[in-house]
Amino acid sequence: MCESLSGLQLLAISPAILKYSALSHEANEYLSTMLIICSCYLVGKSVNSTLIGGIFCAGGDSRFGLICDAITMWIIVIPSGSIAAFYMKAPVIMVYLILNMDELIKLPAVYKHYKQYKWVKDITRDIEER
Repeated sequence: MCESLSGLQLLAISPAILKYSALSHEANEYLSTMLIICSCYLVGKSVNSTLIGGIFCAGGDSRFGLICDAITMWIIVIPSGSIAAFYMKAPVIMVYLILNMDELIKLPAVYKHYKQYKWVKDITRDIEER
């Protein structure tokens, strides 16, 4: 619930941001759409950061975060964004959307990993052996 508030807050202040930005009409339209995309990205980023960077690491499973980030970023998002931008000549907003999909793509895998409790490791084992 709390994660959704950051996205909603960004959406709520978007009109003020647009009002006080001295941009051309086209740039203002880009910014408006990018703020909407960013507010959705913010929800995924909040959940993933809490789980991957906080809970999984505290449970002794930092490897999952590394693998998850590497796959979504370097195998899915960056190649897709590059193809969209340089080969398909997609509009700027489409490329921006693709490049911001990493958090939403990995969200189901992160949530599933969280619910399966595979991230709980015995991190005191080495200490007990000493």
